[in-house]
Amino acid sequence: MKRTKEWWARLTKHERAELVRLERDAKHIGGGSIYLPEDTRECWSCGNLTTWGGLCEYCGNRLSALLRKADLGGLE
Repeated sequence: MKRTKEWWARLTKHERAELVRLERDAKHIGGGSIYLPEDTRECWSCGNLTTWGGLCEYCGNRLSALLRKADLGGLE
């Protein structure tokens, strides 16, 4: 959905900031470590472990929920 002024207004100030941060963090692969197995990464946003890189399941679900709220106006 196009991000109009009304679209952004469906989110609180805190939610708008969180949405922008999560979208920015989703573009990163995630950090590896010599202490982690080769196929495991850290979520760029919160540091939880993820096997595919980018956002962990929790952060990915939160991003989806925020987008859904803005798209539907809170009607889920």
